[in-house]
Parts: sequence; structure tokens; C-alpha cells
Amino acid sequence: MGKLAITGGTPVRATPQEQLVWPQHDQAECDALARVADSGQWQQGPEVAEFEEMFAAYQHAQHAICASNGTVTMEIALRAFGVGAGDEVIIPPLTFCATGLCVLMVGAVPVFADVERHNSNLCPKAFEAAITDRTRAVIPVHIGGTPADMDGIMEVARKHDIKVIEDAAHAHGCEWKGTRVGAIGDIGSFSFQSEKMMVSGDGGIMTTNDDDYAALCKSLRTFGYKSPKPLMTSNWRMGEFQAAVLKVQFSRLDDQIAHKMDNLDRFLDRLKEIDGITYEMDERVTRLNGYTVSLIYEAEKFKGLHRDKFLEALKAEGYTMTASYTNPLYKGRLYQEKAFGASWVVEKLGQKVDYSNVCCPVAEKLAAEERITVGHHYNLMGDKKDIDGLVDAIIKVQQNVEEIV
Repeated sequence: MGKLAITGGTPVRATPQEQLVWPQHDQAECDALARVADSGQWQQGPEVAEFEEMFAAYQHAQHAICASNGTVTMEIALRAFGVGAGDEVIIPPLTFCATGLCVLMVGAVPVFADVERHNSNLCPKAFEAAITDRTRAVIPVHIGGTPADMDGIMEVARKHDIKVIEDAAHAHGCEWKGTRVGAIGDIGSFSFQSEKMMVSGDGGIMTTNDDDYAALCKSLRTFGYKSPKPLMTSNWRMGEFQAAVLKVQFSRLDDQIAHKMDNLDRFLDRLKEIDGITYEMDERVTRLNGYTVSLIYEAEKFKGLHRDKFLEALKAEGYTMTASYTNPLYKGRLYQEKAFGASWVVEKLGQKVDYSNVCCPVAEKLAAEERITVGHHYNLMGDKKDIDGLVDAIIKVQQNVEEIV
């Protein structure tokens, strides 16, 4: 019997740390739902309009346009830019499938560009290297609420006349050089899915400072309504129930962020006790929200213990951290088997679509062995005792790592 819980020892935490109840809610959400039910106005109306105004101001944007989810918001943005069949859209490979699916849904081709090691976000140099004469847009993702290098990305995009959609699904309230994300590129996209910073079950919102794009996105969201020209589109509206709940969720957001950042500060201070797990933040990031925070795990400092085995040992001690995005998108079956039906692009436009040889080396190493994250449900929404216990458990695994290597 060893000292580590995974080898039979006593765990740091007697009962495993469970994911905290999320989303947080109370009677206020119930009252909001009852208010809408009693109003008789259930379809998109004043609740949606009020929430759009609140969220636009919060994210430093002139306009916000609600929609049914945070995937169609990116599809609507692409349609607003006129991106279509055979066009190319550059995206990072370490992201949720929606970032690529929205491109495929408009008939365009996702092109993958590598990420920066310290934050897993799109690398501006890799973005520029991936540009061709077919490139129409780029979708930098603010993974875990950590802003991508928007100076570098915007410089490249403007140089090559490429539209920028910020995938800010995780990044409510986050800032780059004092400006909140979603208001830096041409259009921003946020999600209100059940794990996000604010929750309405499903739901999404677009932000922009461009009056014309705002009007077009509103038309594209709602059957082409009020468009000066015919639009082939659909119905992606948000209902009043969702917006009413989001207004209550919004009222808690800054307090929740403050709580998580308090815990993050404590975690990072104690992380200095550990040689082998590193954190780096670009000084141009002026506000995080604590959704998740990317760290680099250095196996050589743990006597060669693989990251996944480390996470397993940590969980046995009663604490959960995750790797997340352990397979670059282009390695998935959708791309490897061309399940999206790319043959029409090849046949009609003479364009070869083949992901079998795509390689983003930084992303692949992060996915396979380096990236670990501190998350808001498991870690940062807890208390100081949870944070100290997590660090103590990491130290314990490192000090006794010979038991499992």
C-alpha cells in the first residue's frame, strides 16, 4: 500500500469533490418565468430587447442580437459577411465542434491554423500563413475565457481584408487591453448553454459595433424580416422566457467573476510551490472571468508521469482537473471521413478538401500531453479550502510520483 490514494493510501479529501450545482439559480428565475407566462408575450419581445441592450453595454458593443444558440450566432455572422460555397474560414483546432460546424453549414471550408502554447488560442502567425485567395473570414476562439491575441489577429485580418468573428462562448466579461471581447472583431458570438457563465438552457447572442451588420443579423435571425432585399434564411429567434432568465443570471455575473478571480489568485499564488505546472498570461489581457484557466503540465518534472495518469491520481485524491480538447477537431471523424459531404465543393469548384495530412504541432502536443485546466464548476466556484486542498493534492502526487511511474 502506497501513500497515494490511487495506490491504496488515504486521499487528501475524504469525499470526492463533486461538480458544484450549475447553473446557480433561486426564486428570482422562477419569478421571471412567471412574469413572462402571465404577460402572454412568449415569443421574442421586450424581454429580449431589454437583455440585448444590457449585454451590449456590458461588452462595450453598440449592438447585441439574441438568437436561439451560440452556434447559429456564428453561422448568422458568416452569412452576414457573405461567406458561402467554397470560401475558406480559418479556425483553431482546439475548440468545440461548433466553431467548425458553423463554417460547414454555410458551405464553406474550415482551414485549421495552429495555436499559441501558453493559452491554446489561435496564433496570429499561423493564421497569416494559412491565408489563401479563398480566405474570407477567421474565427479566433477565446478558449476558457482567455482572450486570444486580438492585436495580432486584427492586424493580419485588416491587412488581408478578412472578416473576424470572435467565438467568445466562454468569455463573458473578459477584456483585451480594456475592451471587452466580442467588441473587437467585426462580430462577436456568445453562448448561454447550460455550462456557460450565464445560462438559459440554450441561447446565444451576437455583438457588433457596425450598424449595417447589426441590422442584417437581425434580419437573418428572423426569416429575413425587414431586410431591404430577399434573404434565404430561417428562424433563429430567442424567446422571452430565455431572455427573462438571462436578465437574472446577468445580475449575478460580476459577483461570480469576482469570487472566481479571488480563488484563482489564491491558486496561482500557491502554484508557485509546484515545479512542473506553469501558467502564463499575456499582460494585454486586462480581465479574465475564471471560466477555465489553461496550465502547462511538464511530465519531466513528475518523473515522466503522463498527464492523463496524473489527472487520474489527482482525482483519486478527491480533486478534479481536466485536460479538455484532447483531440484537435481535424482529427475527428467528421473531417477525416468528410462526413459533411465535401465532394460537391471538389466537383463543382475544383477545390480539394482533405484533412488527412493536417498537422498543427503545438495543438497536438497540448491535446495529447501538456494542457490541463482549472475549471469554474469544479474548482473556482468553491471556497479557499477547496483551492488549498487541490494544491495540496497536486504536491502530494508529485512527492510520491514514484509509486505510479
